[in-house]
Amino acid sequence: MNMNTTTVMPAENVQLDYTGERIIAGVTPEITFREHQMRYVFAAQFVAGLRVLDIASGSGVGTDYLLRAGAASCFGLDLSPSALRYARYRYRLHHLAACDATRLCLADQSLDVIVSFETIEHLAEPRHFLLECERVLRPGGRFICSTPNREVTRWDQENPFHVTEMPVHEFYRQVSGIFADSTLYGQAPVPYPFYAAKKKIAGTLDRLHLKEWVKRRLRVKADHVCSDADFTDGKRYARYAVTRDLPPWPSKPRYAIVVARKYPGESNGIEKVMG
Repeated sequence: MNMNTTTVMPAENVQLDYTGERIIAGVTPEITFREHQMRYVFAAQFVAGLRVLDIASGSGVGTDYLLRAGAASCFGLDLSPSALRYARYRYRLHHLAACDATRLCLADQSLDVIVSFETIEHLAEPRHFLLECERVLRPGGRFICSTPNREVTRWDQENPFHVTEMPVHEFYRQVSGIFADSTLYGQAPVPYPFYAAKKKIAGTLDRLHLKEWVKRRLRVKADHVCSDADFTDGKRYARYAVTRDLPPWPSKPRYAIVVARKYPGESNGIEKVMG
């Protein structure tokens, strides 16, 4: 595996700006932190004694958790040099590399498990990404991937970092078209009609520049920042847990997770499109 390592940087040289897209200790809001934490807790049941890849590893908090959960090795890939520096310093991670998720710097069939949380929606060519993941997994290797549910997030403010948000059925179709034994899970269910109405009202207030005034009048508290520096086993945070299948109407999951396997043999027969 072509994984670079570098010397741990001094603390004063290691900074990571918070954009809302990476989990940073002492900066990330509590809800966002717990949602990410519980996805890694879910993935941990599949990694014991195996070679694992964490794609879009960010600050390294999830990569560190998978190692502590028993992975034989866990490699982290991210496009951001500052995120990689932070992960090397904060979590003492060394098996890290800067890499495009659609062109993985790894050998064919070199991994047992790939974990990729909140990555695919950032990519203009999700199929390229899925085919690359299929390439580097051994036959029978497991792929664990999550993404926001477009049916829910369509009511939120547009995320400038997301280019390919998908509804659950489309996400499942993309993954199951390349991998075998695909199983669908959900996380963070919302009461859909109420959620949509609430977001529409909030959007209207925002356009009228009344949102902050209403929040003050209603004494809405600011999001609580999580002070934890590490992910834990999450026993206290069952409400953020990943659950089998999808919640019944009128609820919809805010996130969809698919767990799948690579087909046995050299390939699943799909012609690769990678250059």
